[in-house]
Amino acid sequence: MGFFGGKKKMVLGLDIGTSAVKFADLKDTGKGYQVENMGLTPLPPETIVDGSLMDATTVVEAIGELISHYKIKKREVAVSVSGHSVIVKKITMPKMSESELEENILIEAERYISFDINDVSIDFQILSTPEKDMGEHMEILLVAAKKDFVNDYITIVREAGLSPMIIDIDSFALENVYELNYPLEIGDLVALCDIGASIMNLNIVRGGKSLFTRDISIGGNLYTEEIQKELSVNFEEAENLKLGGSSEKGSPHVIDKVFNKVSSNIALEIAKSLDFFTATFPDEKVARLYLTGGCAKAPRLKDIVYERVNIPVAILNPFANIVVNPRVVDPEYLKEISSLMTVSVGLASRRI
Repeated sequence: MGFFGGKKKMVLGLDIGTSAVKFADLKDTGKGYQVENMGLTPLPPETIVDGSLMDATTVVEAIGELISHYKIKKREVAVSVSGHSVIVKKITMPKMSESELEENILIEAERYISFDINDVSIDFQILSTPEKDMGEHMEILLVAAKKDFVNDYITIVREAGLSPMIIDIDSFALENVYELNYPLEIGDLVALCDIGASIMNLNIVRGGKSLFTRDISIGGNLYTEEIQKELSVNFEEAENLKLGGSSEKGSPHVIDKVFNKVSSNIALEIAKSLDFFTATFPDEKVARLYLTGGCAKAPRLKDIVYERVNIPVAILNPFANIVVNPRVVDPEYLKEISSLMTVSVGLASRRI
């Protein structure tokens, strides 16, 4: 079990997010991928906070509902984690074989990881390629996640009657989806941004490699919280207004003001991340930015982000290159939920 998976049997992609549990089941037809099954079930507020499972029983029940409602047969699962308990860093080490690297990675990791090394699970991927000669050094993508944090996710998946085979990182699942659906862009430098309910994952990629990742504690719940403050309504009413519902207290002008304010904050965080990347890689220019996640289609968000970052911004389509049978998923429903399914589709493309 590791953050970087193998290439054999396909798994069920299970995305345990702050606002919902989502799953995708893909089939490799030999000519590409098609959706065998997919769906989601919402989670009550505060069930998961900053990636931490506050109410494991509710999550187990939600997974059980998905299994029974969608008659899920597959039991091998890939899940992903993100947030403060996960660290992803690109590091440079003296050139060595993979077996030597396995022996030395723990010692090296201690220099870069703020957690106690005994409390984390570690994985790595060699990034250096023959085309990029680094002399006596090599580039490594180092991933560390707190063991108790990872174990919480493993436990709930097992309690729901499934077998966790792969633990991934949200931003890597995002990268998988992009590569599956936009193969002609593989050489471009692209920023991928998944805006969930409470965490935003940013991943800058090129040629199948991640150059920069950042998890930011901001997301769609901020729209709801601001509506609550402005209108003095409860969470459910605010969530309804966020999603376009009506209320006696919900003046369109106030809702627009909230959306513009929160979207500007999200755009600022994305811009800060891109500025940090540019400071680290001054010769690199990001060609375009893709948005996905539950918030990606928030009113004017795409335009507000574009005004701030000044590079082309588009909504990522996780099914651009994946066949979806209209008898399996209604096309209108697919359009509605597509941005929510990105991570689960990325996980479902993994193999044991």
